[in-house]
Amino acid sequence: METVDKFVLQQKEPNIKGASRRTTGQTEHDDDGILKDYLRHSSFPIVRYVLGSDLRVTLKVFWLVVVVCLVGVFGFTVVVNYERLQDPSNVYLAEAEKALPMWSVPFPAVTLCPSKGRCVSESLRLEQFCEMICWQDVCWNECDKLLDAVRTERGICYTFNAVAGERIFKANNLVNVKELSNASRPTENWDFLRGLQIITSVLVKQYPRAAQDMSGRYRLKITISNEQNETLSDCATPSLEAFVHSPIDFPYKPVNPTVIPLGSVVQLRVFPKLVRSQRYLRYFTSPTTGCTSQVQNPLKLFSIYTQSNCEMECHTQYFLDKRGCVLDHMPRSHAMNLCNSTTNFRPYDVLDKIVGGQLRAENIPRSQFFQRLCNCLPACVDFRYRAEASSYTVAVEPWSMDSNVTEGLTSQLVVEFAEDHFYPLVRSVRYSVLDFVGDFGGLIALFLGISIVSLVEVFFFCFLKPAVVR
Repeated sequence: METVDKFVLQQKEPNIKGASRRTTGQTEHDDDGILKDYLRHSSFPIVRYVLGSDLRVTLKVFWLVVVVCLVGVFGFTVVVNYERLQDPSNVYLAEAEKALPMWSVPFPAVTLCPSKGRCVSESLRLEQFCEMICWQDVCWNECDKLLDAVRTERGICYTFNAVAGERIFKANNLVNVKELSNASRPTENWDFLRGLQIITSVLVKQYPRAAQDMSGRYRLKITISNEQNETLSDCATPSLEAFVHSPIDFPYKPVNPTVIPLGSVVQLRVFPKLVRSQRYLRYFTSPTTGCTSQVQNPLKLFSIYTQSNCEMECHTQYFLDKRGCVLDHMPRSHAMNLCNSTTNFRPYDVLDKIVGGQLRAENIPRSQFFQRLCNCLPACVDFRYRAEASSYTVAVEPWSMDSNVTEGLTSQLVVEFAEDHFYPLVRSVRYSVLDFVGDFGGLIALFLGISIVSLVEVFFFCFLKPAVVR
């Protein structure tokens, strides 16, 4: 038995010695410090080569030179990709491959205004010029059933298919919504605040009105009399102009207006353009996408964001800062004063010589000053309309021409869609933030061999492991 006990003891002694050696070695490793522990287990090879103690100094210098060169190349490629991300042409509009029916967008709003430099100073009244208005095979002699008065820089104008002022403006913040727009009909089956269209069938009712087909019943026809010209025999310019715009744009100034001569038929053939953005763009900021969504609405006076509404608010604030008051066609909050009628301010007389010099130096058109000043980006979902005008003169009896009699002559404005379909425009980004992050990760892995795991290792060995060991 003694021999067996000796044999067992001899077998246990090496195990005890080995265990003690392992414990001693583990203690030594724990005492090496965080840097040596990290270098021993790190998956970042270049750091081990440069800071480790296994290689000679000459080899460490070699790897240090390699690191410097790779970091330089990596930094250059990152700067190039960042410039691609900041390129203004990074956001572009492309025509969609699938056409949409015309009832996918509202019929445009049509605004009639006095021509610039009109010979009389009193406000234009609806009964002075509108003799009859027709829509959907129904005609009215009372034009106020379809035309709403709006106040613009040209004075009182009249708009068809306009969204109510309480819907466009933040009515709680303004004191003159009723003075700006007399439109009061609520919207139906359109959701402009979210930039989405609810309508899914041509059979439902909607407002703003939509054209459901190419028949004549969906043409807007306005018969204009010459009664307003009875006392304007010395006027050389026509008295009315018409222009089309989005129903959610407040028409504070005419944009590309079409003159309506006396005794002529003016036809506006409208081409709608629905501009929408790819769905993933809603996760990015406005400077990245080049547009502003309704959710990101930065306007204080308007509840619906459009580029035109943004320019009007910018113009109003700029005029207030320069003159201390606002004009009667501008939205006015409780803290804003209305300019005295005797001051006779013009809408753009705040753009002084200094601003004019800056516009010429930066090659910016005067009409885009407020757009640049307040960075008024397009809406991410935008309704645009382009009109092609054509006109012809109504035949007049020879006896009326000889006697120079114009009484009884009428003009007619016809507005209709040019086609039963259109191709929407889709806003896309050539190089997004996700592309930049992906390229950054690929480049840092290619040149430096770093991955997310390498970064987690730094956190683990520097913070987590020392806390757990203690």
